[in-house]
Amino acid sequence: MLISFVLLAFLGVFARLYNALVTKPEKLRSILRKQGIIGPPPTFLLGNIREIKKAHKSPTQDATTSQLLTSHNLASTLFPFFEE
Repeated sequence: MLISFVLLAFLGVFARLYNALVTKPEKLRSILRKQGIIGPPPTFLLGNIREIKKAHKSPTQDATTSQLLTSHNLASTLFPFFEE
């Protein structure tokens, strides 16, 4: 009786983790792909953390204050993923 309860609890925890870590993110990615928003593919444990950090560093290093003052195109500054 105790073994079946422990097995049932383990399967329940596994199902919840699988749903939270695999099913929901894949569903959200498919919804975004249908809308035309395609991002970098996620890795197993880290997701897109490396790409996001790289994207946050690159616009601030590339753009100088003179370029920002002469250009009114703020889309590349606000949304760096769209410029790739």
